[in-house]
Amino acid sequence: MTTELAADLAIAPRGCLVHIGFDKTGTTALQGAFHTDRDRLRGLGVVYPGTERYHKSATIAVTEARGNTGDDPVTMADWRHLVREVRGARDERVFVSSEWLCRATDKQARRVVRGLGGRRVHVVATIRPLSKILPSAWQQYVKDGFTGDYDSWLRAMLLQPPYSAPTPWFWIRHRHDVVLARWAALVGPDNVTAIVVDGKDPDLLLRQFEALLALPDGALVAKPAGRRNASLTWPEVELLRRVNTEFGERGLSQELYAAAIRSGMLPKLAGARASLAAPTPIRTPRWALERAAEVGAAAAAAIGSSGIRVLGDLSSLGRAPDATTADDTGGEPSVEAATATQAIVGILAATRTDRARPDPSPRRWHRRRRVSPLPEF
Repeated sequence: MTTELAADLAIAPRGCLVHIGFDKTGTTALQGAFHTDRDRLRGLGVVYPGTERYHKSATIAVTEARGNTGDDPVTMADWRHLVREVRGARDERVFVSSEWLCRATDKQARRVVRGLGGRRVHVVATIRPLSKILPSAWQQYVKDGFTGDYDSWLRAMLLQPPYSAPTPWFWIRHRHDVVLARWAALVGPDNVTAIVVDGKDPDLLLRQFEALLALPDGALVAKPAGRRNASLTWPEVELLRRVNTEFGERGLSQELYAAAIRSGMLPKLAGARASLAAPTPIRTPRWALERAAEVGAAAAAAIGSSGIRVLGDLSSLGRAPDATTADDTGGEPSVEAATATQAIVGILAATRTDRARPDPSPRRWHRRRRVSPLPEF
């Protein structure tokens, strides 16, 4: 069913609202609002456990994920610490948020539900049309060291069964109907809410989470996402992709990549973005947009018949995008000298302060991992 914003959306007192993502659905702004106002929100009856911007370490551990290139290692102690803090809440409602949870297997999801309160758990997922997720997802892979170009990646993900290479986790995370069905089987459809994000009204997402947690209107305030998470222009992503290729061919370490690229080059590019009169966005070809709409329509139909609560326009998942969002010209953008200069300056500044060194036995980047077979589209 589809439900508009209303007073009866709130989970029960002492309940735990578990936000499982999905990626690229406005989660950074949402998590930032909770992270920066932890103490004030606790005074309003909502506990946001831990000290991280979102519950990254614990959920990477419980889902046995690799994490991002250069991240510090995690252990199950991180997960157990989160569980203790959630269970330590008294009469407050608790909010746990991490996009890593949308990739959980049946066994891992069951462990999450059991650890965070069992019957007290209400699962919420934020969803956007797949056509809007594709360029953002490819960009994020490139930020983490991926070297494939956009067109080749699109063809592999959308046209080449079993759709598991070169980024096998994409469909594990973005078969929205399959993921929601997994969690609904554990907590019951009545305890799952899907929010279709409205790109024209970004503040609506904050208001919806206020309603779910019985917070007063206006309690959640959007905060800047920060430079590291800022979107790149297409020329910037192309430059980064070429840098990634050189890093891999030269056998340089993930530690050096984290220091020079993630902490140096990317923030410098984001900081220089204001000087661009007309940034060049990543353009998705029409055939890919149409294929994404087909997949989204099938997911919307499955979600609509599942019995879970839906906020927003579910039909938008399968709506063909406006023609202005498509690009049928092909080719890759050229990298301007100014963009390359900013990247070089950022790298030099970061390596000067970090003094990172290549690892004599570097791990291979993006090694293939065994994942569950994907359902057919």
